[in-house]
Amino acid sequence: MSKKDQALDPRVRRTRQLLRNALIQLIPEKGYENIRIQDITDRATLNRATFYLHYRDKEDLLDRGFDEIWEELTSENPLPVQEGGHLSLEGTLLTVVSDFEHLRKYADFYRVMIGRHGVAHFIYRMQDHVYKTTKKRLLLVVGGPPETPLPIDMVLQYIASAYVGLMHWWLEQEMPYTPEEMASYVVELYDMSPFQAMGLTTKKDWEG
Repeated sequence: MSKKDQALDPRVRRTRQLLRNALIQLIPEKGYENIRIQDITDRATLNRATFYLHYRDKEDLLDRGFDEIWEELTSENPLPVQEGGHLSLEGTLLTVVSDFEHLRKYADFYRVMIGRHGVAHFIYRMQDHVYKTTKKRLLLVVGGPPETPLPIDMVLQYIASAYVGLMHWWLEQEMPYTPEEMASYVVELYDMSPFQAMGLTTKKDWEG
């Protein structure tokens, strides 16, 4: 639970949780675009006036639900940077473990939001969060915009899309690996190209 949630009146927390759960339950049934506020309040056994005391519309409910859940992850997830601005391998592993433990904790929520019947807007928010977080870590390590063989924004977008894609795959496959195993695989993928990971090329091939 986020610090912001902890400060809320328990009745407010309960009402918001009911509304968020109702939205999550309805998405695979009706599709996000077809859900009305009345559908949400009926499922939550609340009235429309109560909904509007907390949220402007269903997009506001979705966005703030995302913010509340990811605030918890971010507050518990230190940047994997050592003193002197160097990237810490151990810190990176711990960060990815924390991400996948968070994903496992809220598995039902994420299965709906980024699954086959997921919400494009939510998936974009996740990718944008990973993009910005990764960029922040990069700048802390190198101290400024780095000179790279490829446009850095392209590389960061590639990482963000792949990372969220792995999260989706992991959930769809019923979490076949532990968060620790996933962290190990992710860090290994960071260190090699997809072709190398499939055994099609080696570093020597690229250097040649």
